[in-house]
Amino acid sequence: MAPRTKVVLVCIPFHVGLRGNEKVGELAKLALNKEVHDDKQVIWSDLKLKVNTHLEQLWQKDWYTEVDNKLHEIIPNLKERLNYDERLNRKQETVVSRLHIGHS
Repeated sequence: MAPRTKVVLVCIPFHVGLRGNEKVGELAKLALNKEVHDDKQVIWSDLKLKVNTHLEQLWQKDWYTEVDNKLHEIIPNLKERLNYDERLNRKQETVVSRLHIGHS
């Protein structure tokens, strides 16, 4: 990203009904109405890492609640799955997942 690139986070309306999205929308609207100017520089790679780490934690938290799922028995920790899948394309990932859970 070029220096002084403006990053704007917005709520996408067609995600209405997704858990947590309404709260994000409310907070975004509140932030727009505040007269706060922050000139702190953010390194794009740091922001991306922070967001991805947070999303992985949320995904893992939801995954722990999936107790009646055959794939959950095989891959209880999503971090292991994420590292494993980096070597596979989507089709290969689907084949491996189906083999794991007994679908052919």
